[in-house]
Parts: sequence; structure tokens; C-alpha cells
Amino acid sequence: NHEGERMRRFCAQHKLPGMLKVARNMCEREGCNTLASYNLEGQGKGKFCWKHKAKDMVDVVAKNRKKCEHAGCRTIPSFNFKGERLRRFCSQHKMPGMVVIFKNKPECEHAGCNV
Repeated sequence: NHEGERMRRFCAQHKLPGMLKVARNMCEREGCNTLASYNLEGQGKGKFCWKHKAKDMVDVVAKNRKKCEHAGCRTIPSFNFKGERLRRFCSQHKMPGMVVIFKNKPECEHAGCNV
């Protein structure tokens, strides 16, 4: 969406010129539009991205993330069938017909897009 707005409107493929990635936990560094995963050990949510983290910060988000259901895969899942809310597989192990699942995200506003 546009800077300062937090409601997702389009997928990456159909975003309009000038639109940025929006999410709740963005890096606190001014001008950075990357998801925040790093904070001090024991702190709850991430405050900074990998580029802007301090030396003593760790990835506080990864340890709590679900992994792809494919045996032995440690990748964070993004895919399931349309209409499902739970992300089950990564892009490498998704099944035919699966789409990206966004948590609490409306579908892309572009006509005919199934993301």
C-alpha cells in the first residue's frame, strides 16, 4: 500500500507504482520497509530487520515460527489451498493448486488474482 497505510490491498505482482510492503512489525529504522525479526534475547516482538539489528540482538521471531510440513524441511511455510487460514508448505514443497496464505489479509484487489 502507500506509505503510512497499514491495510494490505494488492499482492507483489499487482501492486501499483509507489506502493510499499506493509505489515505490523516493520523495522523501526526510519525509511526501512523490511519485517522486523531482531530484538534483545528474551524480548517479545522484533524491532529491527537483519540489516539494522544491533550486535547483541537475536532473531526473536524464528524460534516461534511454524515449519513446512514436508519431512525434514525447516523453511517457514506460506502456502495452503485457497480459503484455508493455516500455512502448511513452503514454495518448494507446495502442492498443485496451493496459493500464498496471508494471516488476516484480504485478497488482492486486482481482478482475477487469487493471492
